[in-house]
Amino acid sequence: MEAGQIQSSFFNQIKKQLPPHLSLVDEIADILDVSSDSAYRRIRGEKQISFEEIQKLSVKFSISLDQFLHLKSNSFLFNGYITNDSDFNYDNWLNEVVQQLAFFCMHTPRHHYYVAKEIPFFYYYLIPEIAAFKSFFFMKSILYYADWKTARFSVKDDYSRYYETWNKISDYYANIPCTEIWSIENITSTLHQIEFYRVTGALKSNEDALVLLEKFEELLTHLEKQAEYGVKLKYGQKPSEGLASYNMYSNEIIMGDNMQQLLLGKNLVTFINHSILNFISTTDEMFNDYMKKTISNLAQKSTPISVTNEKERLLFFNRIRAKIAASKALILK
Repeated sequence: MEAGQIQSSFFNQIKKQLPPHLSLVDEIADILDVSSDSAYRRIRGEKQISFEEIQKLSVKFSISLDQFLHLKSNSFLFNGYITNDSDFNYDNWLNEVVQQLAFFCMHTPRHHYYVAKEIPFFYYYLIPEIAAFKSFFFMKSILYYADWKTARFSVKDDYSRYYETWNKISDYYANIPCTEIWSIENITSTLHQIEFYRVTGALKSNEDALVLLEKFEELLTHLEKQAEYGVKLKYGQKPSEGLASYNMYSNEIIMGDNMQQLLLGKNLVTFINHSILNFISTTDEMFNDYMKKTISNLAQKSTPISVTNEKERLLFFNRIRAKIAASKALILK
C-alpha cells in the first residue's frame, strides 16, 4: 500500500469512530491546531501528516497502526481508564458510563453483546436500593475510599445525588438492542457481598439485607419480562412495538467474563473487563472479528430463553430465585 493510501485509510478509520453529528475536518483541525483548509489537505492526502501528528491522532482515537502498515504482530491497542487513580473517582466513572452509552445511542444500527459473569452492571441502576448498595460496595471494597473504611450501609441512606445519573444510565441502556449470555451463577457474587456485609456489620441491620434481596427479586422479575417479550424495558415500562430488541441465552457449563462487544454502524468495538470495575476497549479489526466469532460460537452452545422456549426460561429464573430464597432463609433462621 502506498503512503497516500495508508494516510487515506488512517483518516477513514478516524471517521468511523466519530459520532454522526461531528465533522471530521473540524475534529482534525482542533486536535492538530491547524486551519480547516490544512486539515482538508491532510485528509485528502495532499499534505503528508508528520509522525508527531500521527501520534496525536492515534492516542486521541486509540488507533493501532498495525492494521494500516500490515505489521504481522500479535499486539493490540486498547484504551481505558483506571478508576482508583488519584484523579479519577466513582463519580467520574459513572459519568464516563453515561457518555459512552450516549455515544452508542448515536449510531444506527447498534447492538450490544454481553457475556455475563455477573448481572450486567447497567441493570443495577434500574432500582435505587440496588444502585445504592452496589455504589457503596464499589467505594468501600473496590476503590478503598478512606472515608468509607468504617462506613455502614442501609437502604434508607440518602443517595439521591446520584439519582439523575442512574436514570440516565438506565434510559440510555434501554435504547440499545442487546444479546446477553447468562449463567444461573450471575447472582452468586452479589449474594455473597450482601451476606459478607451482614455478618461483618457493614450493613446496619438484617432488615437491610432482606430488603436488598427483595429488590433483587424485583430486578429478576423485570429481566424475566424482558426475556419473555424480547424487548428492553425501563423499570415499570410495559412492552410495546418499537422498543429495542432483547435476546437472552443461558449457558450451564461456561461462565462468562463480562466481556462486551458493540456494533456501532458498520464498526465493532470490544470491551474487556479488568480489576473488577474497569474496562479497556479496542477497535482493532482482527481482534474484534475473533471476538465476534467467539460470541457467536458461545451463543450456539447456549439455550435461547427469550420470546420462545418458555419452559427453559421459567426454569432458569426459578433457579436464580431459589438462590435468593436460600440467602433469605440464612438470615431468618
